[in-house]
Amino acid sequence: MKQKRIFPLISCLAVGLYFLIFCFSDSIAQTPEPPERIEKCIHCCTYKKEVCYNLNPDRRLCETEFQNCVATCKSEGNVSSDWSECWSQSE
Repeated sequence: MKQKRIFPLISCLAVGLYFLIFCFSDSIAQTPEPPERIEKCIHCCTYKKEVCYNLNPDRRLCETEFQNCVATCKSEGNVSSDWSECWSQSE
């Protein structure tokens, strides 16, 4: 007799859990896209890295400056970089 009462309860819990997972799966799976200004800033950093490669034989220096520039972009201008003008130009 107890088995007849437990089965509907377990079924309801399973359906409820499935419903919750299904409803929130889109919001969990999707990562928010970076704002347009950050994308523009990173694009500027990429351009400056290519120019740096043409002017400077030390590629490690260019890569380091690029990483610093990207960090500036992601921090929305709060971190300083030699290429900080990318953030101000990205408006």
